[in-house]
Amino acid sequence: MANKMTMNVTAQTEGITVKANAGKHEFMIDEGKHMGGQDSGPNPLQSVLGSLAACENVTARMVAREIGFDLQDISFNISGEFDPSGFMGKADVQPYFETVTIEANIETSESDERLKELQEKVEARCPIYTMMKAAGVNMVDTWKVAQHA
Repeated sequence: MANKMTMNVTAQTEGITVKANAGKHEFMIDEGKHMGGQDSGPNPLQSVLGSLAACENVTARMVAREIGFDLQDISFNISGEFDPSGFMGKADVQPYFETVTIEANIETSESDERLKELQEKVEARCPIYTMMKAAGVNMVDTWKVAQHA
């Protein structure tokens, strides 16, 4: 049986604002003033999308090393759509993202076939991506070689 890792975050709150601590790192998660927050950090759903980008980046770089893929750089544009009425209590509407759209721009000398291989391996192994997919989120993915001006 493989060794399991445990992640831990502690959080203090001040109204809607959350100051979270992960080891020696501190970060804020908040809401805008229109939601009663102090706008001192991204909201929880924006934080999830940022975590998805970070997780795909780490996974892509690890997989690229494993398969000898020339990954020079990667950047993301990620958006999520959800119906806030689920969060507001409407029973037949899921309160989380319905669709997440990921545009990954990769700087590489590799072929489209190799890029597809990298994408498939990342999407199969990225913990946050696979968690969202398992929750039934429609994941719309476009990975392409970055075009330089």
